[in-house]
Amino acid sequence: MSPATSRTISRPSIPSQAEEILREKIIDGTLAPGERLNEVALAESIGISRGPLREAIKRLSGQGYLKMETHRGSFVRSYEPQEIIDLYELRAALELYAVRLAVERASDSALELLADRLAEEQDRVRRHAESADEEPYASELDFHQQLVELGGNRAINEQLSDANHKLFLALRPTHRTEVRKGHAVASHRDVLEHVRAREADAAAELLSAHLTDSMSNSLKVLGLSNSSAEDLGKDAQ
Repeated sequence: MSPATSRTISRPSIPSQAEEILREKIIDGTLAPGERLNEVALAESIGISRGPLREAIKRLSGQGYLKMETHRGSFVRSYEPQEIIDLYELRAALELYAVRLAVERASDSALELLADRLAEEQDRVRRHAESADEEPYASELDFHQQLVELGGNRAINEQLSDANHKLFLALRPTHRTEVRKGHAVASHRDVLEHVRAREADAAAELLSAHLTDSMSNSLKVLGLSNSSAEDLGKDAQ
């Protein structure tokens, strides 16, 4: 994701534009988890007054990107272990339903295009070992988001996009090796094969196992544990 540091507002709806810029700064890491916002510096860098900036901060706080503390200011959200688990469970509930919609609704041409993109990702993983310039977790989320989009339910897509952005922030400290990235791509390929074959149960079962594995490994890298990981997504199938 490209840094938003140099962006300034040039269109109407100033609070909305400020909200977008701040969100990008959080997602791309310009504003780090736990960091206190310097309103004066932010307003100056964006090119707005503090009033619209505070409105944007209030909106992002309501969306879970920021945390406002009385007499202390506003901070970029950091995530507790249970919050990460909750996000994974939400993601599983949304994806396991959406993959069934994709089996029913996605066109053959759209699925073929996603398969081509996945093949390109697999080639990239093979070519680039331990690249410090990449965001491997973001690329994994891209596949999941694209698969859900094929289900054609805008509400699910919006909810998943929000959950994925928060997971991306929560899991930035993790670093996936090429072995782990290769394993993820292989799992994606297997899920997609069943979607293309219009096998909803098999696709959902593999996707559930993949999400459980992803959650367990992410928590392990963060030095956390979760005994309920094995049950991830069971209620959503």
